[in-house]
Amino acid sequence: MKTKVNGIMMNYELIGEGLCLVLIHGFGDNLNMWYNQIPEFSKYYKVLTYDVRGFGQTEKSSTSYSMEIFADDLYGLLSVLGITSACVLGFSMGGRIGLEFALQHPEMTAGLILANSGVGAARSAHAAERRRQMMDAFQKSDNEAIAEMMTVGALSPAFKEKDPSTFQKYKEIKMQNDPSDYVAIMKGTAGALSGVLDLSRLQCPVQVLVGEHDAVMSINEIESIKKSIKDPVVTILPTGHAAAIEAPSQFNEAVLGFMKGIQFS
Repeated sequence: MKTKVNGIMMNYELIGEGLCLVLIHGFGDNLNMWYNQIPEFSKYYKVLTYDVRGFGQTEKSSTSYSMEIFADDLYGLLSVLGITSACVLGFSMGGRIGLEFALQHPEMTAGLILANSGVGAARSAHAAERRRQMMDAFQKSDNEAIAEMMTVGALSPAFKEKDPSTFQKYKEIKMQNDPSDYVAIMKGTAGALSGVLDLSRLQCPVQVLVGEHDAVMSINEIESIKKSIKDPVVTILPTGHAAAIEAPSQFNEAVLGFMKGIQFS
């Protein structure tokens, strides 16, 4: 479905009944990445997924990109749909969007789940180098090569050989995007993705999901997050960056366990 939000047409899906759980995809993904989560989560909650501005079937930005704009888009979408309170789950870049939204609209955020989203410390040298390589690849506008590179980077080492069908499915989801604005999105969000945030301002319960073999969000960030957030629920999964793709059953179990303790307004 599509609706007008903040001057652009946004693509979204709303499935299930009850309290709202929002799923925000990561950079290079779209709402189709949640194929393992929607069937399970929608048994218990109203699940909202959407394509972030510039990805999937949502329109590109006519001006610029920033985490503030992305958070405003989520606020606008929830407002259009008449949703006044939600638990927000964001994967990778989606976690930063969810965090920005939670800080801007604490009255609407019942809970925040940061899935493989490095928000506790400045980016490592490895992450900075990977970002540079991605920028170089985006300049070449080869969608299949971009999707291949990003899928390899999102999963555990040798995952492609261990589970080629899942690898290919995730790659094909990434190939559904038009990568022409990837460079603009990375430039527009560079400051937010590299800075250290004041997580102590969060007013809602927080869950942090971490991949043991995540090359994007280091497991070492957990200690920094624990110092910044009051009583976060931390779950370590035996995965790379895209835990929701790589270990869906464990991912879903962890999220649903956390959701049971959420008090919605």
